[in-house]
Amino acid sequence: MITDSLKDYINILKMTRKPDREEFVTTTKVALGVMAVIGAIGFLIYILMDVLPGALK
Repeated sequence: MITDSLKDYINILKMTRKPDREEFVTTTKVALGVMAVIGAIGFLIYILMDVLPGALK
């Protein structure tokens, strides 16, 4: 049971490869872009929650 899972993990690790520079840069750009979008959405929500209650009083 556990040995079967361990064998599967080892086989997966044997199939993996190091990404080339172009693939790494593309993945990094996408990850940073997604983080920026999520951060901007969070910041907008924060601003709305901070400013809106004071403006409605």
